[in-house]
Amino acid sequence: MMKLQDSPDLSLAVDENSAPRVLHVDGDHDTALVLAALLVPETRVSHAASLADALEAIRQHRFALIVLDPDLPDGDGHTLVQAMQKQGGNTPVLLYSARHPDLRHPSHAFLPKPWTSPRLLWQTISHLLGLPSGDWLGAPA
Repeated sequence: MMKLQDSPDLSLAVDENSAPRVLHVDGDHDTALVLAALLVPETRVSHAASLADALEAIRQHRFALIVLDPDLPDGDGHTLVQAMQKQGGNTPVLLYSARHPDLRHPSHAFLPKPWTSPRLLWQTISHLLGLPSGDWLGAPA
């Protein structure tokens, strides 16, 4: 079993083009397409449609960010966050869900789905990744 990243250094979660790797965990394929279109080419997005797929992805790869809708077809996505914590991972988690999180949930940010604008979603993700957010759609820096 691969241990997740132990330090805030994201260099191991970056591909050969220096694009941070993002894992999007969501059972909704339409949302996955929209998020991937929004984030590429600034990031490299992998999609997991189930808890099992997400657990396997974090065993095989390191990610700079996880975007998570915890309502998955095969379980609660919070199990993924708990598994990462047990492995010592400190990958930031953005909850992107129609369900408001529990106040004790260890996510780094929450955005309500589907009411979040693409601009706010990009700004939040770019902030969590340490990327400049002003280049998307001509937004001011």
